[in-house]
Amino acid sequence: MIVFLVVGGLLAYGLLAVYVERKVAAFIQDRVGPVETGPWGLLQTLADVVKLLRKHVPLPLGRETTLYEAAPLLALAAVCAALSWVPLWPLHAASPFGLWIAVGIMALEAVAIFLGGWSSHSKYALLGAFRLLGLVLSYEVLMGLLLLIVGLSYGTWDLVQIQSLQAKEWGLLRSPAMLLAGGLWLFMSLLVSHRAPFDLPETESELVAGYLTEYGGIAFGFFMLAEYIVMFLQAYWIAHLFLGARWVGFWVPLLIMAQIIVRWAWPRWRPDQVVRILWHYAIPIAFAAFIVEALWHLS
Repeated sequence: MIVFLVVGGLLAYGLLAVYVERKVAAFIQDRVGPVETGPWGLLQTLADVVKLLRKHVPLPLGRETTLYEAAPLLALAAVCAALSWVPLWPLHAASPFGLWIAVGIMALEAVAIFLGGWSSHSKYALLGAFRLLGLVLSYEVLMGLLLLIVGLSYGTWDLVQIQSLQAKEWGLLRSPAMLLAGGLWLFMSLLVSHRAPFDLPETESELVAGYLTEYGGIAFGFFMLAEYIVMFLQAYWIAHLFLGARWVGFWVPLLIMAQIIVRWAWPRWRPDQVVRILWHYAIPIAFAAFIVEALWHLS
């Protein structure tokens, strides 16, 4: 029963998130968005899911069959496994290193994207896969530094304990370094979800559809659902680690909406610009914040 509830909840979230994103994109671009299917176009996303289920999954010649077919499942399985560490239900996983483990499991989604692009036997998909590789090598360093700052501040990576330690004040207010880490994590959330303006693996205006070029049907749907779950996870981490962990029902939708607005309102950055801002600015600032946090606890 719990499995069916979780799966149903994920599907409902995916349908709603896609509908909201379409409406936000339409508003930003001075359009109306979905209006025809169902009241206010609410059933348009469901109709698209039915279409995906009926479509044939393409099988490009020269593909690495096993990896090509497993990549969408691995992407979805990785983010669903990371969800098991979210303390929103009684059966969540728990460990003193819970945050590290959850973030590490979620990183497998990027591995699945790389495998999908590499195994498609398409130059566009391959370019998208290697763009992702360069992006991951950059933002995972930033992620590691932010996790160290969080661990220094709370003395643990157990999400339940982190929630209890914010009973009197938000994590953002624990130290100047945590305030800076919260802003960097918000920036990093756009990188980890691989969405514009940092959608280097996809860049449909340059690489057709990047790693998704040779995918269609339900396989395409798995990749898209995984992307929206990553958006949820990143919003949840920010709310849980920095914004008190008790008002996630308010902060998580707000942060997801922020990711959607940035995706449609900000132009795409070039790969060299993204790597430069990470290695020249974000990572050095995060390292400086880590030193500040260490000195803060020694003083």
